[in-house]
Amino acid sequence: MATRKQPIVPLFVLSLSLLFLGINGLIGGYAMLSDPNGAPMGLPVDTLARTPFENYTIPGLTLILVWGIGSFITLVGLWAQQQTALFNRLTAWTHEHWAWDLSILLGIALVIWLTVQVFTLPAIAPIQFILYGLAVLLIIMPLVPAMRRYYQLI
Repeated sequence: MATRKQPIVPLFVLSLSLLFLGINGLIGGYAMLSDPNGAPMGLPVDTLARTPFENYTIPGLTLILVWGIGSFITLVGLWAQQQTALFNRLTAWTHEHWAWDLSILLGIALVIWLTVQVFTLPAIAPIQFILYGLAVLLIIMPLVPAMRRYYQLI
């Protein structure tokens, strides 16, 4: 039986992207939840005037749950490659490992999240450009042919 060769470079790039996103999600989310008025991050509440939020509680929870924990779950899944019943519907649709699927979904969700920010917040921060770059990596790296072969369910 032939063994599959691990795609070192794309997996490394994807892993670093998820790690960066996860750490920033946890730190940013914690800062927003520790003071929902935005003081720790230097973000006044009136920044949210064009959004449905009165304070930073829901954005903070989103940062922690989606970008923080979601990134780390995906990262662990990419390396452990264990199947889980929780994601069977997703893998049945793509025929790829669930962490491969979640990488792309996180990338697409991040593009949407950032685009909504650009249209609703009064200023654009430099970190948004970095995060757009990460979103592109989260979408493109899993699509590298070696990554698809490696994470394809047999």
